[in-house]
Amino acid sequence: MQRVGNDGRRRGMLATLAGSAVVLALAGAPFVGFGADHLDAPDLMPPSDRADADINDLYVFEARRADRTVIAVSTHPGAGAIAPLEYATDVAYKMKVDGNGDAVQDFAFVWLFNEANDNGIQKYKVLRQGRRGHFVRIAVGRTGRVADVDGGGKAFAGLRSDPFFFDLDAFRDQVGGAGGGRTFCDGSETDFFADLNANAMVLQLPDGDLGRNIGVWATTNAGSTKIDRMGRPAINTVFNAGADKDLFNVANPARDRVRFGDNVVGVLQAFSALDMEGAYADAEAEGLADVLLPDILTYDTRTPAAGPLNGRALADDVIDVELNIVTGGFGFGGRDDTGAIPSDCVGPHGDYLNRFPYLGEAHS
Repeated sequence: MQRVGNDGRRRGMLATLAGSAVVLALAGAPFVGFGADHLDAPDLMPPSDRADADINDLYVFEARRADRTVIAVSTHPGAGAIAPLEYATDVAYKMKVDGNGDAVQDFAFVWLFNEANDNGIQKYKVLRQGRRGHFVRIAVGRTGRVADVDGGGKAFAGLRSDPFFFDLDAFRDQVGGAGGGRTFCDGSETDFFADLNANAMVLQLPDGDLGRNIGVWATTNAGSTKIDRMGRPAINTVFNAGADKDLFNVANPARDRVRFGDNVVGVLQAFSALDMEGAYADAEAEGLADVLLPDILTYDTRTPAAGPLNGRALADDVIDVELNIVTGGFGFGGRDDTGAIPSDCVGPHGDYLNRFPYLGEAHS
């Protein structure tokens, strides 16, 4: 990694750390979780014990047409095994958008689902919510099918292959201390998520409907009760522990740096201490925290996605850089650019589609 000036360094930090897909937590010692944001409540439970409202991942990227942008949210970790297959009928699944950089929602796309029929198919509608709470219906559809969006665009909801990828077994042994003998890049690499399914909501819209420079995060709510939220991958799973996980899930992004910044700094210093060069200095860890929070995925809709610095595409492999940076590999000052764990040697899945809805078909 090249050494850069202050602005370039902040962009570099965001590009590498913001895409964290490592499942870490710090509560005296690290333990193994499930995935990017899968099961991110305390004790590896779904937030509010609602697996049907648990957000796995958020993606924002350029569509097959360059003048279209895709927002995709996967939910229901281990759908059909850990989580049910059906969307909750009492939950509003929201894609929130900030258009001016103040970390406050300017508009949102709200997905609402009806009860499933005898074949397991659910009707749904997508509403666009303005800042003052005004709702306009923009799409109606059925799970498993592509629907049209008013004004141009497409919508999809239903079971898909979980797009997330990571060698969780190696992490469990090498970092989590499970004692199984696996290490990253040991020739026995396994993608824990390769055969798992998740539910997905995918919205493809003209760039003009979103704006140019946007920030996106996803939430789930049951009435006035907040359940889960996610922007950049693994922020909650990596950097918060205990009750702070629940607090983070119901908090608003604008307060993230004040409320959770110390957690981020502490975890960065703890895991960078694995590096031969020792832990990040206070100022270094604070600087990294400044680019990680608030937990919002930023994107320039005029450009292709380029990792979490500029959206996140399904195949963006940020895990190698994330492991490297979290374990001491960001080149501050005299530090070198290699952390204690520079790679997991697992790459993207081979089932992503080059057409809408882009996530692979569900595994049978």
